[in-house]
Amino acid sequence: MHDRSVLDVEVVSELQDIMGQDFQMLVESFQRDGEQRLAALDQAFAAGDAETLRSQAHSFKGSSSNLGAIHVASLCMELETLASSGDLSCAPALLHSLKQHFQQACAALNATLA
Repeated sequence: MHDRSVLDVEVVSELQDIMGQDFQMLVESFQRDGEQRLAALDQAFAAGDAETLRSQAHSFKGSSSNLGAIHVASLCMELETLASSGDLSCAPALLHSLKQHFQQACAALNATLA
């Protein structure tokens, strides 16, 4: 069974029911998009671009939430709030945690496909 701290099992189950065979394509798209967003977040942080960091975190929060990746969405919300304040001092730790939880969410989502 799924780890409830990683995925919202009700959201995942509902998506599987609605999407059927296309659910796998959704998971693959989430993984590709997430990897691109993580790279964009890293670039924005390296450039000190708080606005891009905020907007990327906001978009990633939405896609993560829609797919039931609750911890990823929560970390994105923290990063979005941090970037909105303009203080990026805690961003490296948040980005590190976000990458770890994204990998866990992807693994959990892939496990639902088996």
